[in-house]
Amino acid sequence: MTALAQRSADSTTAGAEPRDPRTWEAAVRRVVRADRAELVDGSRAQRHRLGTTGVRHGALQAAPGVGGGHDLSSRPLVDLLVPALRARWDADAAAAHGASVDGDDDASVLAEVMARFTGASRGRTLWVAPFSSRAGEGPALGVLATDSPLAVLALQDRADTGVAAMARVDAGEPWTALVHSVRLPLVDEHGHALRDDVAWPAGPRWCGELRGGAEVWTCGSPAVVSGLPSRGVDR
Repeated sequence: MTALAQRSADSTTAGAEPRDPRTWEAAVRRVVRADRAELVDGSRAQRHRLGTTGVRHGALQAAPGVGGGHDLSSRPLVDLLVPALRARWDADAAAAHGASVDGDDDASVLAEVMARFTGASRGRTLWVAPFSSRAGEGPALGVLATDSPLAVLALQDRADTGVAAMARVDAGEPWTALVHSVRLPLVDEHGHALRDDVAWPAGPRWCGELRGGAEVWTCGSPAVVSGLPSRGVDR
């Protein structure tokens, strides 16, 4: 079942043209093999839930002197990050500027996508976020599929996410397909634990473009998707 339509599309492959967002999401899920998917609806309640989950994991902090019940939905991600991770975020975001992107040959990029992303999200939730960017902030319209709640929070600081953007995609406006994974699966193909999750899950960075940038796959730090479209490659 997809988060966008609660249905699957078995005829779609990872290389299929991302014209229909539901079949595209189904194809992404077959590659990354996340345990579940959830639509980012743009609600304050969902953003608060993402924030409180980050507080529990040690990545985010509530306001000084305020308990975990405090509404975190209106605070930007950089204000929520614990100090050590704020420094890490800034360093990763700075390193992403000016980095190269693989995208000259769709066949070779797709092969690299399959090698790097197959099973990358096992044990995690895939967050599916339709978005419309604010002026000067990357593609005008797109859908991000990511296994990083921090990446979702970062996207929401730079774009409007949720049902309004999805309505524009469904109406046939051109859109960009973005896929991101921290590329640190929590379980193997048999469901056996590989590692405990950490406050800042981030594997080696890589970025590849397909179809002239209409579809972009990135992995590694959550910060690499904060400047849309994805930026940053560590080889």
